[in-house]
Amino acid sequence: MDIDNPGRSEGSPSRPKANGFQLYPVSVNESGEGLPYAPEDWPHPGDKWVWKVGKRIAVSGFFMDRYLYLPSRFSLAGQGRCFASRLSLELYVQKHFPDVDVDAFFSSFSWKIPSKAYKRGVDYLEISRYQTKTSEHPLSDSPMGGCKAGNRFCSSLDTGEDSVSEIMFCDICCSEPGFCRDCCCILCCRIINKAHGGHSYIRCEASTDGYICGHNCHIDCALRAYMAGTVGGSIGLEAEYYCRRCDSRTDLVSHFTKLLQACESLGSRDDIEKLLNVGFCVLRGSKKTSAHQLLNSIEKAMSKVSEENGR
Repeated sequence: MDIDNPGRSEGSPSRPKANGFQLYPVSVNESGEGLPYAPEDWPHPGDKWVWKVGKRIAVSGFFMDRYLYLPSRFSLAGQGRCFASRLSLELYVQKHFPDVDVDAFFSSFSWKIPSKAYKRGVDYLEISRYQTKTSEHPLSDSPMGGCKAGNRFCSSLDTGEDSVSEIMFCDICCSEPGFCRDCCCILCCRIINKAHGGHSYIRCEASTDGYICGHNCHIDCALRAYMAGTVGGSIGLEAEYYCRRCDSRTDLVSHFTKLLQACESLGSRDDIEKLLNVGFCVLRGSKKTSAHQLLNSIEKAMSKVSEENGR
């Protein structure tokens, strides 16, 4: 990731202060290292965290989307993490550094970052006193308190330890208002349905530089866009899913092996038939032996469902 190091001219009376730091406004998508917007010399001397902002700006003049990345030595050790919210960072500190005073940790830098794009003539000292839940939790601007798509069942609302973010930074689709990486389809932007064991969609688990892609996609959408199944040409898919965000491929044979198992627990024949049809579309035409074997099982199951429906 390219890191920008903007100049830090001191003493401007129009600049806000937070935790004793003189804050300089930054541009959209700007990034940097260390103070005042990221920890420095923590947890060990010489450690510098990386910060980055998105595009959305709150009415207070501060960025709504801001991110923190662990020092580079963590990435080299395979522990790279991106924190997209204050809560996820707080959970990480509590888990890995239980003896650390969390309040003192957040006092060592400024979580709030003012924007250059905010209109001039605003009293930044007054803005720095502006305290809202949104400014403290920049991704919590939706009524649901965390999901930008307003989905009250979104996994991003899970405050357990597993919610600590290890996902790659995304300023493309994830910068769009109303799009939530955790519960929206990357192609149609609609909320995914995690019923039926979650086999109507696929989540890209590909890892890039230690960070997981984490984007979701409806299988139906991927099929219509020729990004799933067996596709010739330059894409060259073989019973695979192609992620538009990170260009990674995911094998769909194992994905639909689970689908076939899930069919046994579904009470609705319509749901079973729908899942089987999707699996059939994904696997047909593949030259993989494993895909052929699974396709035969799906075809038998489809025949059984048709017989039970009296067709």
